[in-house]
Amino acid sequence: MPAQKVNFKKIINRLILFIGLGVGAHIIFVLTTTERSLLKYLSGISFFHLGLIILLMFMPWIFYALRVLMWSSFLKEKIRFSDLLRIIITADLASALSPTAVGGAPVKAALLINRGFTTGNAGFLLTYGVIEDIVFYTTGILLASFYSTDLLAGISTKLLMFFQEYALHILIFTLLLAGYIYLLRKNHIPIGFRLMTYIPAAIKSKIYHFKNKLAEGFTGMKSNFKLALRHGKLRMLFSFILLLMQWMTKFSVLLVILNAFHADFDTIQMYIRQWVVYVTMLFIPTPGASGGAEASFLWIFGKSIPSDLSFLIVSVWRLFTYYLILLFAVIFYSILSFWLRKDEEIVIQTK
Repeated sequence: MPAQKVNFKKIINRLILFIGLGVGAHIIFVLTTTERSLLKYLSGISFFHLGLIILLMFMPWIFYALRVLMWSSFLKEKIRFSDLLRIIITADLASALSPTAVGGAPVKAALLINRGFTTGNAGFLLTYGVIEDIVFYTTGILLASFYSTDLLAGISTKLLMFFQEYALHILIFTLLLAGYIYLLRKNHIPIGFRLMTYIPAAIKSKIYHFKNKLAEGFTGMKSNFKLALRHGKLRMLFSFILLLMQWMTKFSVLLVILNAFHADFDTIQMYIRQWVVYVTMLFIPTPGASGGAEASFLWIFGKSIPSDLSFLIVSVWRLFTYYLILLFAVIFYSILSFWLRKDEEIVIQTK
């Protein structure tokens, strides 16, 4: 099977267009949904605020790279911090064009394998990262149950109303999906009705190749988990602390924006409600949760932010926490590529 290289320069070219359209859409959104008299608040974002926001935008990458470096050392894998930073940024660029729930974890694992990591070690890093994310999101929901009971009550009520209204549709869809999966496994589905038939050959081959690689390293992955439980408990604790710091720096961007607008806010509520926002974004099927993230933010924050500034706040928040992060990722990726003298790529097998 010959090798085919997937170079991320093509992804970056698409992202530049995507970022440009996103920023343009945000500007139009701000101008059409915000009263002209409120636009004066934008002048409150000083150079100090911008510098602090840029610092907070970079810190999640630093903390994530430190987590992976710590576990790589534990697994006896040698890799430079700059290479890890580049892998993480590359995966973020790739994940920007996929739903939030998919993220860039598979790309990270594939890039680590390309750098010489065993499939068992890459699989462990991928799976353990998912476990940490689940614990993190669960922690946010638990905190919300103590500090934002009205928020969870409102979400529960709306979900219950939704399921009651569409109970029959959900049941039919669930039964059809279960039947489709069953028949697919029994090989009773015609080729024309199989979703994989319509996926490009290169991507399909990449998926199969990566699944096979992970299957080959499953034994090694299990032994790594046993080793971590025996000798890595302190690393687990430190890794989760780094994860909290990674997200808290991202959440702090909103606080800087509110401070720049001289808005009154409850700091604890700002953190907890963002926690819930990012949980809801996992279920939004658009790339980067575009569109749904803004709606979720406005609904979950409700009266926790000034109502007259809500559209302006959500637009600026989304601009800094998504589109400009992608823009800086493109710039930082290019700088690291020049520094390391190589372009990131994934080598896949094609038939």
